[in-house]
Amino acid sequence: MSHICRIFFVLFSCYTPIYAQLQDSLPDVQIIEQRFKDSIVDVRENFTAGQELQVFSQHQMMLYARQSLADFLSEQSPVFVKSYGVNGMSTLTFRGASAAQSAVLWNGVPITNPAVGLADVSLLTTGLFDRIAIQYGGSAALLGSGNVGGALLLDEKKADFTPQKHLSLGLGLGSFGRKNLAFRSGFQNQRWNLNISSFYQNQINDFPYSNDIGEEVNMTNSRLEAGGILLNADLRLGKMPLTLRKDHRLSFKIWWQKYNRQIPPALFESQSLKLQQDQSLRSLIHWQKTSGSHHLYVKSSINLESLHYDDEALPLNNKNLVVSYYQEAGWRWQLHSGVPNGSFLNKGIHRLLIFTPWQFTQATGSQIINRKQQHKPAIAGSLQFQSANAALQANIALRQEWVNSVAAPLLPGAGISYDWFVPMANKSEVTIRLRGNLQRTFRTPNLNELYYFPGGNPDLKPEQGWTSDAGYRIQYSKGKHVNSNWSVVHELSVFNRQIHDWIYWLGGSIWTPHNIAEVHSRGVETNNQLAWRLTKNWVADLSVKTAYVLATTVQSQLPNDGSIGKQIPYTPRYKGQGNFGIRFRRFSANYNHTYTGYRFSTIDESHYLLPYQTGSIQLMYVWQKGDYLVRVIGQLQNIWDEDYQIVNARPMPGRHYLLNLQLSWNQ
Repeated sequence: MSHICRIFFVLFSCYTPIYAQLQDSLPDVQIIEQRFKDSIVDVRENFTAGQELQVFSQHQMMLYARQSLADFLSEQSPVFVKSYGVNGMSTLTFRGASAAQSAVLWNGVPITNPAVGLADVSLLTTGLFDRIAIQYGGSAALLGSGNVGGALLLDEKKADFTPQKHLSLGLGLGSFGRKNLAFRSGFQNQRWNLNISSFYQNQINDFPYSNDIGEEVNMTNSRLEAGGILLNADLRLGKMPLTLRKDHRLSFKIWWQKYNRQIPPALFESQSLKLQQDQSLRSLIHWQKTSGSHHLYVKSSINLESLHYDDEALPLNNKNLVVSYYQEAGWRWQLHSGVPNGSFLNKGIHRLLIFTPWQFTQATGSQIINRKQQHKPAIAGSLQFQSANAALQANIALRQEWVNSVAAPLLPGAGISYDWFVPMANKSEVTIRLRGNLQRTFRTPNLNELYYFPGGNPDLKPEQGWTSDAGYRIQYSKGKHVNSNWSVVHELSVFNRQIHDWIYWLGGSIWTPHNIAEVHSRGVETNNQLAWRLTKNWVADLSVKTAYVLATTVQSQLPNDGSIGKQIPYTPRYKGQGNFGIRFRRFSANYNHTYTGYRFSTIDESHYLLPYQTGSIQLMYVWQKGDYLVRVIGQLQNIWDEDYQIVNARPMPGRHYLLNLQLSWNQ
């Protein structure tokens, strides 16, 4: 079966252009996506021509609102989510990059733990954010060194200061003792915007699984209790009305959360007494002013992250604290040329962005001998050109960064995209987009890789190299009538990345990071969508996303390690997803099917995990009367009761359900 699925996804990625997902292509959803795109706080996103950006629809996010980003991204994106099982860490793998080469940004501020260089997406709840997007490929010039494979972008929408009030309460339950509660409230007038979001989750996680001798037992030491709160406040400093060319505001955000989780035993352990407590406090102050062609901003963020790991069996009691400060000031200038008889470059929009980010990190704890610090100031800039009809976009970027007063290599980047619009009969249209970009990448070792005790390696060299990708997108839309229209999208991306001095942890009782010389990553991704409005009330969609990734060791500094020409551990060559959904008036349903191929757990491919397939169903019913809205969401996960592991010896739950009720009031 696994060979059939593998062949199917490869053939589909090469030859099939007609499957699609409704949420990304229907006109009403496009309006929603554009509104949030216009409200992005991070101005750098306007300077990423030629890079692929996946913005998730509000409908998709609603279905997974009470679940972690690990669950959401594993089913709705081609990104591989490396999950260490229930209550374990979950990290992102973009296009064969390591977890440390991936970035996670919250309103433009990096929230990847700077000490360990990782972001645990199992600790991020989907419903906390107004907009979730993925930027594929490296963009070190704009997002900073360390952004090699891609970036996860998390944002809250920008206040428009239109008087309104809203209140929402969510209640949920599920298999294995799951209970969750969510609350959201907001108030906005012509000067203030206040929003608060919070969540609470409690779960026993005593699901049955087969142990290493084939007996069915229930998972033990697997309880989870978590809660968090996110507060947003915006103050309008300028006069009404707000426009794209006139805006002055001050924003403040504070985000606290705490996870208490028991770490269940692996298959090779008879029992586990491990406990882990993750707590974080993040804050952000952001001032911005737009006046005509000029936009000025300053943002400042302080993040505190603590981890307490306790294992009574050893005994082991580790406490670690990471304090990071991020500051960024920038200026964006925009010139509308529009000279009637001028040259081609004078018939468009020119944008210039100059900004100065600075990040300071300090780590203390049981595994860090003495207090270790790292500071990374930088100066960066980008120049963009957009033609008068917005068909052509091109940009160049450059960044100079210093790590502990030592200059890093210059990080240039460039990208370009071009759209053809072909009007056809019957109000139909074909849009063809070509794009490409080239980026230099660089990642300095994080504090854990350098100073972790025991095992840190202070002699590590930085990772560096080049990454490029190119692709096309073809979209055919037929009919503009509200009762009958459909859209077809076929998108293909190819990427290539060469990284020297790749860092990888190896060892037995004591693990140590090493530079394994050179890794070559390349592959193909496809996104195929079909959306069809059958009648005014009936809508259907179908989509298939595929990813083929080869990430192999080209050279190795470790003698006779057997890694040359072999796939990097825990990088599946094949990954694919299919979604089929329907909507009828207030009811919507979606079926998701995900295939993940072989994952090697050793650098010489001597041990591997079998491919697995999972299916899930999402149902939603919405009832609205006046200012009141009721939303019921149900999910049945792993409906085929697949017995699988994402990471070796960490079993995943079988068939289980989730049910959520949301009551809302808006005025």
